[in-house]
Amino acid sequence: MRRDLENKVILITGGSSGIGAATAEACARAGMDLCLVARRADKLQQVADRVAALGRKAHVCVADVSDPEQIGRAVEDGREALGRLDAVFANAGYGQEIGVLDMEEQDERAMFETNYFATTHLFRLALPKLMQSEGGLRHLLACSSAASEIGLPMLGVYSATKAAQDSVCGAMRAELRKQGVSVTSVHPIGTKTEFMAVAAPDTGGENKNTPGMFQQTPERVANKIVKALRRPVPEVWPSVMTRYGLALGTAWPGFAAWAMRRHYKKITR
Repeated sequence: MRRDLENKVILITGGSSGIGAATAEACARAGMDLCLVARRADKLQQVADRVAALGRKAHVCVADVSDPEQIGRAVEDGREALGRLDAVFANAGYGQEIGVLDMEEQDERAMFETNYFATTHLFRLALPKLMQSEGGLRHLLACSSAASEIGLPMLGVYSATKAAQDSVCGAMRAELRKQGVSVTSVHPIGTKTEFMAVAAPDTGGENKNTPGMFQQTPERVANKIVKALRRPVPEVWPSVMTRYGLALGTAWPGFAAWAMRRHYKKITR
């Protein structure tokens, strides 16, 4: 059944740029109001202004998702400002291009705090609010990655955080079904955002894992997310070709291992 998004409210972390910002605008065009959460106040306000230009409300919350107190205040403030909360998109995350054992343990833990623990903490806080919204969507979404299905060389820890997100989403689909809660994991491939500029600043943000011709725009991912909000699905894969390719790798792990060895040689030349 197609769900009506008009006047519903979604909270988006990492809402200041990339997939988060594109999803905010796509949701606004679909008639939704936004609670936007990120660390950069100026960037958040720019997105909020674009949402307002589309005729929808946008409440800005400056917060670091890895800080439980800050994200708790963001959920409370957003719910109070907009009057309801119907869906949550845990989108904030980052990567670092480095070998698994070359990464400092503190950096490894920090990435899990932002990419994984912040997701489950946000969902834990938001769920009671979703249940209180009459006629609400009751939808939890997490921005995982195509890398959740395979350990990418030089992005191994990032891949692990995304696999963890994917796994808990799968579990929650069963655990929350009786409460009428939809849970969706989103699996983008390389997307034209700031991600690689953060992950690989020494190479000028070059994306060696996804050639430019295969990279997707954040708007494509955002439109798929809005489609899933209207008609809930377990997973969103903006690239069907990647989805089936990774399925083959799961079925034939020897082939996947060969492909990753070849890929590693290519990106470290």
